[in-house]
Amino acid sequence: MAVMMGARPGRHLFIAFAIAAGVFMLATTGLAGAAEVEIDDDTLIIRLGDRVYGENCDPCHASIAQTDNYAGEIIFTHGYHQLVACSACHGRFPHRPEGTEKPTMKGCFDCHGLKHGPMGELARGHCEACHNTPRNRLRPAFHTPDWAKKPHVEPGEKRLQTQCMMCHDKNGCTDCHDELGIRWDPGVPYTFDSDGGCLSCHGDPYLTKISAGQPKSYQVLGVEESAHRDLTCQQCHRDYKYEEGPDRTRLWNVNAGLACRECHTSPAMFSEERAAEMAAIVEEYDKSIHADALRDWMSGAVRAGDKRGSTVQPPTCADCHGGHYIQRLDTELARRVLHGSAYRMCARCHKAEYDSYDDYYHGAAYKRGASDAPACWECHGSHDIRPTSDPESLMSSQNMAATCGAEGCHSGSTEAFAAKAGDLIHRKVEAAEENPLRRVLERIRSWFS
Repeated sequence: MAVMMGARPGRHLFIAFAIAAGVFMLATTGLAGAAEVEIDDDTLIIRLGDRVYGENCDPCHASIAQTDNYAGEIIFTHGYHQLVACSACHGRFPHRPEGTEKPTMKGCFDCHGLKHGPMGELARGHCEACHNTPRNRLRPAFHTPDWAKKPHVEPGEKRLQTQCMMCHDKNGCTDCHDELGIRWDPGVPYTFDSDGGCLSCHGDPYLTKISAGQPKSYQVLGVEESAHRDLTCQQCHRDYKYEEGPDRTRLWNVNAGLACRECHTSPAMFSEERAAEMAAIVEEYDKSIHADALRDWMSGAVRAGDKRGSTVQPPTCADCHGGHYIQRLDTELARRVLHGSAYRMCARCHKAEYDSYDDYYHGAAYKRGASDAPACWECHGSHDIRPTSDPESLMSSQNMAATCGAEGCHSGSTEAFAAKAGDLIHRKVEAAEENPLRRVLERIRSWFS
């Protein structure tokens, strides 16, 4: 939306005054962050940006229940949506010169029909909930009379999940294909995917709730800059969906954390060689101490009705690697950031072990940012981490010498060397306290204190 003011004689004084007045108006109405001011051919143009702020709707729409609704074909009232932020439905400023812009059906499906994890269905998704027109007469404008012929092929290949499955299900495709002897594999499930629709709510900085007595934000940040910027929400959040069927677990964070393996081992997403590499990593994780602990934890969580009290959930992929903000590792900077992230990746669970990682040449150097000091996983392993009692562990008595003698570390390491070094790396304080000379010095100091 633009407000234009033409210039007259004395235009420079007028324009200066108008800009000041415009800025004051925008500031007092809260629109300053959503507007641009420019001068074009001696005309002052104030452009109101696309962002929608609820506080700017209030002066005219104090009661949204009284706001004009759709035409009679749609069953709709603003009153039912009073707990939804204005920006969730109005993705950009609706009152435009070409007429008021209304939400699309795709926008409605950001909530309608969505099974919101353990919360259940957010809002009814069947056609009759919102349409007065009988279902068999509902037909999108882009459908043509010969839709069953070639015109549906291109959208079917490109927009099966983000458009077609809003109205149809798998049977709507396969029944016709079977009758005509057509075999077609879309390579994706026959289910609607709202793309980035979740951000209509989860992009709101005010989306918070009280958790454990403290306000907790549910705003999602970092996706646009992450390694997963081209993925849709449902590709990771498999239990936030539009079809029926059981979820892997009843815990959304576990489901999201384990969704990584389904993409990263799929030849459809990666080359066959890369998918095989990722499958090997998944196999390593499945044999690790973390996977064993997660299986035990999950069986206990089911028995306890998903309430585990203060018990810490063992890590899934996302707990270590991150979620919305996870970065690619194709730059030197990204690899350096990963190397320095041991506190976030490990110490949140293993705080005592991280605190004791303080010997001069390893832990203390690492915490000062030394690039050649080892992070936790360089000694203990990452996906394949196992207890030291396991002969397959990198830090077992059988493998410790080879681990210490890895390229770039202690070449020629022996079992005796590794055993002595291992006793010092996490036991600097205890070793100092056990030193006989230190004990003598402490006794002498006590005599004079």
